[in-house]
Amino acid sequence: MLASIGYARVPCFRRAVVGIISTGDELVGVDEELPAGKIRDSNSYTVYGMVREVGAEPLRLGVVRDEAALLERTISGNLDRVDLFITSGGVSVGDYDMVKDVLGKLGEMNFWQVAMRPGKPQAFGHIGGKPLFGLPGNPVSVMVSFEQFVRPAILKMMGRSDIFRPEATAVLDAPIGRKTGRAEFIRVVAEWREGRYHARPTGPQGSGILKSMVLGNALAVLPEDVGRLEPGAEVTIQLLR
Repeated sequence: MLASIGYARVPCFRRAVVGIISTGDELVGVDEELPAGKIRDSNSYTVYGMVREVGAEPLRLGVVRDEAALLERTISGNLDRVDLFITSGGVSVGDYDMVKDVLGKLGEMNFWQVAMRPGKPQAFGHIGGKPLFGLPGNPVSVMVSFEQFVRPAILKMMGRSDIFRPEATAVLDAPIGRKTGRAEFIRVVAEWREGRYHARPTGPQGSGILKSMVLGNALAVLPEDVGRLEPGAEVTIQLLR
């Protein structure tokens, strides 16, 4: 089409290459036996799919055990291949949570911990000029954090201006009980009925309950000072699909 109207050269943005790293001694591959005390690495596959949905090129860099030197080598060895890094796990307060330490050693950490639920323990910084998002280890925390921070960043890198999910106001069809103090992203099913959106929670909202995200098509965004909400209350929702 461009050739037909006489354009031989046009400015464009290339697809960002996103390096994906899972961390943790407890992780095993999806095709390996599952010993007691271990869990399967599902986060790298989840993030891979979300990166592809954005239009970028995902690059799985494998599972890195809880050794800072291994993580340092994985990141340093891929700086020339990757535009942005995403890690999962290794950002909470604990002996084996080393992502923030590696950020501080190899580059700079811009923030650690966010007043949100799920997704409080996460880090962001730069190594070799490349942004690194250190996401939590729990599956739902990974997905919600990706939506709020990583997705807009990738789209911005690729020249997009519409980097945020569309938002709407919905009326609740079921109650939401919650504690105040942090912004919360409730996984909901949103439906258009009678000229407006209606929303209801997908079920239990634990950060390890992947089903809560799979069944939903939107996130209800509850400010930190909002407590229990009853049916009929209005909430802001982010439409995921």
